[in-house]
Amino acid sequence: MTASTTDEPSVDVDPAFRRTFQERIVRWYRRAGRDLPWRSTTSPYHVAVSEILLQQTQAARVAPVFEEFVVRWPRVDDLHAASLEDVKSLTDPLGYHIRGFWLKELARIVVERHGGKVPDSLDALRELPGLGPYAAAAVYVFGLRRRAALLDTNIARVLTRAVGLPEDGSVYRDTRRLRDLAEQLVPARRHYDYHQGLMDLGATVCLARSPRCQRCPLRRGCRAVVGGAPAAVWREQGVVMAAERTVGYRVGSRKAVKAPQADPARRTSG
Repeated sequence: MTASTTDEPSVDVDPAFRRTFQERIVRWYRRAGRDLPWRSTTSPYHVAVSEILLQQTQAARVAPVFEEFVVRWPRVDDLHAASLEDVKSLTDPLGYHIRGFWLKELARIVVERHGGKVPDSLDALRELPGLGPYAAAAVYVFGLRRRAALLDTNIARVLTRAVGLPEDGSVYRDTRRLRDLAEQLVPARRHYDYHQGLMDLGATVCLARSPRCQRCPLRRGCRAVVGGAPAAVWREQGVVMAAERTVGYRVGSRKAVKAPQADPARRTSG
């Protein structure tokens, strides 16, 4: 999640780019979004479980574990009453063994401090075990259907390539700018579909090493594909700052666009 503060740079995004970017992601998600079991729930508890299970683990491996988890412990009270050994017996095969402990502690805190209801504020969500800034915001957006900006590695890659941030520069300042950019691009409505689409796009199309640009709904306006001036500029103390560092390809790089028949072994980042 991002929340702009006074010491962070502001960003101006081209209005036409922002509108097109939002609309194309939402339309693409509604047509091509992945069928994942946690997307059929309206329970913030189930979303919190999915976010903890998904950490450092691919969605395909998590899906069957998540489905069994919510059958065995459908409510947070059920998880609170379960033994840690039973929880870990289900979650440990995924690796990252601390997640079983996090899930048990999350249930304890929700039951004992919040009356069995997942809290509905970002600050309170961030205090729950296993929910860092991104996961807490994901529960807020996907479980509570509230507006916030999500930013993880996949989303950052889509945003930087699409708006056309150059490749070199300061890591620290770029992180601040990405948070601000993510906030500016979240639509006032449809933010659930928008963020699910962003995640799917980064996970299945806008890949780190072999982006499938020919399949991307953003390809006609993506600055990493078509080149041109960046679609966003940052200002600090009234001064326009040059865009810095991207996690993706150089603006206009031919390496950003690959024909479907190209040999993946020959693809290198620019």
